[in-house]
Amino acid sequence: MRTSLNNIKETDDHVLGLTAPQDGLLFEAKMILNPELRLDVAWHRQTLNLVQQYGRNQLRAEIQAVHSQLFTRPEHQSFRQSILRFFKR
Repeated sequence: MRTSLNNIKETDDHVLGLTAPQDGLLFEAKMILNPELRLDVAWHRQTLNLVQQYGRNQLRAEIQAVHSQLFTRPEHQSFRQSILRFFKR
């Protein structure tokens, strides 16, 4: 189990560009020698991209919810007017 976690950490560091140059070269050589590792790295990249996209979508939804509350609820009317005045200048 520990070896697996170490491999994941090594892959993660490589994909994120956190490895030292010499370690990056060594990892690249390992990928050339081990096609399964190359595939693992590709899947790891894809997973990180999906997680990042999910996070962006979540943040976008939260921002939209705050925007809707601030610009539609009557109790926030003075704030809404202040913001609109700021952008009319």
